[in-house]
Amino acid sequence: MKAFLAAIVFSLLLAVGAANFLDSGFQQPAHSAFTTEGARVDNPGSNLIGY
Repeated sequence: MKAFLAAIVFSLLLAVGAANFLDSGFQQPAHSAFTTEGARVDNPGSNLIGY
């Protein structure tokens, strides 16, 4: 039972650590990530439906 609880705690800590690591440096907004000739995504400052 101790090993099972330790595995659960370890997996939760690993998931939280990975989420923080990936969220801090690897994610970019779509308008800055896709800035090539083939995909022109504009700055999402204006909503298409006007809200």
